[in-house]
Amino acid sequence: MAALAIAVVISQFRTAYLERELAVRTQTEHYVKAMEAHVLYSIQSVDLSLISFANAIKVLSAKQSRSPETMTDLLSSRGASVNSDYWITFIDPKGNAIATSIGNSVIGASYADRDYFKIHLGNSYKDKLFIGGPAVGKISKKRLFFLSRRVETATGEFLGVVAAPVNVDRYVKVFENSRFNADISITLVHAGGKVIARVPNFDQAFGRDLSGTALFEGVRKANAGTYKTHSVIDDLNRIFSYRVIDGLPLIIVVGSNDSETNRLLQQNYLTAGAGLAILLLLMISAGHFSLRTYRRQEERELRYRTLYSASREMERQLLVNEESMKLASLLFQNSGEGMMVVDANGQILTINPAFSLLSGYTEKKLIGHRAYELASHRHDQEFFDDIFACVRSTGHWNGELWQQSKDGEEFLASMVVNAVYDEQGNPFRYVALLSDITQKKASEELIWRQANFDTLTGLPNRNMLYEHLRQEMKKTDRSQLPMALVFVDLDYFKEINDTLGHDKGDVLLKQVANRLLSCVRTSDIVARLGGDEFTVILSELRKPADVERTAQEILKKMSTPFQLGEDIAHISSSIGIALYPHDGADADSLMKSADKAMYGAKQKGRNRCNYANSGEKTTETVYK
Repeated sequence: MAALAIAVVISQFRTAYLERELAVRTQTEHYVKAMEAHVLYSIQSVDLSLISFANAIKVLSAKQSRSPETMTDLLSSRGASVNSDYWITFIDPKGNAIATSIGNSVIGASYADRDYFKIHLGNSYKDKLFIGGPAVGKISKKRLFFLSRRVETATGEFLGVVAAPVNVDRYVKVFENSRFNADISITLVHAGGKVIARVPNFDQAFGRDLSGTALFEGVRKANAGTYKTHSVIDDLNRIFSYRVIDGLPLIIVVGSNDSETNRLLQQNYLTAGAGLAILLLLMISAGHFSLRTYRRQEERELRYRTLYSASREMERQLLVNEESMKLASLLFQNSGEGMMVVDANGQILTINPAFSLLSGYTEKKLIGHRAYELASHRHDQEFFDDIFACVRSTGHWNGELWQQSKDGEEFLASMVVNAVYDEQGNPFRYVALLSDITQKKASEELIWRQANFDTLTGLPNRNMLYEHLRQEMKKTDRSQLPMALVFVDLDYFKEINDTLGHDKGDVLLKQVANRLLSCVRTSDIVARLGGDEFTVILSELRKPADVERTAQEILKKMSTPFQLGEDIAHISSSIGIALYPHDGADADSLMKSADKAMYGAKQKGRNRCNYANSGEKTTETVYK
């Protein structure tokens, strides 16, 4: 009987221990996902700055990209987008630092031996982000790891590397604030094996190689998993969960040594030992009348087992619920996204620290106010009525809206709203997640403009010209009104550049663009192909004479002297004209016809316009 009791109790303890271990594994897996979201968000923010700088440098002239003064001005003008956790450095093709966003401390230092510079000398990371391993900064002496992108011209020529050294201390602080007890360890590891950040024991762990440990044995098998091993850093047995961040050479590892489980297990062993000793004494003392009390003892033992099982289940549920609440609170307080909870009437109940940072308001200032009061005046009441109608009918809404911070500054936010329902199925809370995407939108707009517009004149470039040309051809097909493509090439522009300099040449090109715009209708398109070549799309022509009149006006305006500061420039223009669909059935053939007609005008003496037609003949008009 005693042996059976001992076996039952040991079995119960074993089951309780395994359940506790499973709860710890679940906890570390949730922790890993939360930390992965923070690291991924921070890396994407830094990469957005790198892309913006790389695109800005790409459109500079060769002289400007080699000028430390120009590069320093470029980086410092965008310093508002860079925080104290990282900075931007531009490195030339020889590996020397040209400029940085934080001053002149690194200018002239050689980074040719760094892994991120060597990798960008080839094309294996063309248009890709490279994340290097941890290292101590040459000048700053800070513990860093590096994000970098290759910078090249539009033709693929290597201009250098734009790098962002990231201060590892930012992750150490976040990891430390995220731990709700001392048993938790959080580590960020580079795929090359070295530790980037860890709490606790950061000083001993930084740069330590873990490639030969159980972690990388698991990584080679799967991108996520859980294992139990002895930590080589702080000499503790831990349960670890890890995740390889998708698309990045980074691994998040969270461990727990679960000292609480061991303490509870020892306590239960002591309690069980004392209980079993008492049970044996009672069995010996009551043995002489066991037959009379057998049924009563059996009922007592059954109640004991039932009560014991119920107490263990209650303990397990309390532990799970407590950990879930702590984890939910941790995510709410440390989320990189702003979070706001409102009641069914739209009144604010609480906000997290990220929302305070975003809006400038403290939680105390906002409680009791309506959520729509924080929005910009760009949105009317109907806009918010539509949002609430959507949430009430579907349970969620996501989109973009303009918000206004405490200091009056407006910013564009991406917002997701989800409804929380009570036991009767009625919505009684709404949770909103917000993130500032103003910089992201501005960067996208900058990249789009650099790809589609000429940086000097502001006119559409060759890419945008083709898009307009195809659209105008479709309009012509529908309206049956002809369209003309006009090529304008400046005569003697090279002489202006050679005698007055390229700066004066740029001023001349800007004035040419303005004069061309003054010669056409607002519905017409003026574009710059490059150099001294311009194009004009004259759409929906009702009279053939309209083309001739516009061409003569352009010849006149180009022949009028240009005032370039203290200098006066005299030029003229050669014009080629092609009509759609007569001179070309598609964009390429029409461009070739207009280009050929323009060269015909140059060969016949310049300062004239020349018409293309379906044959080899051309007609011409000379400006007098």
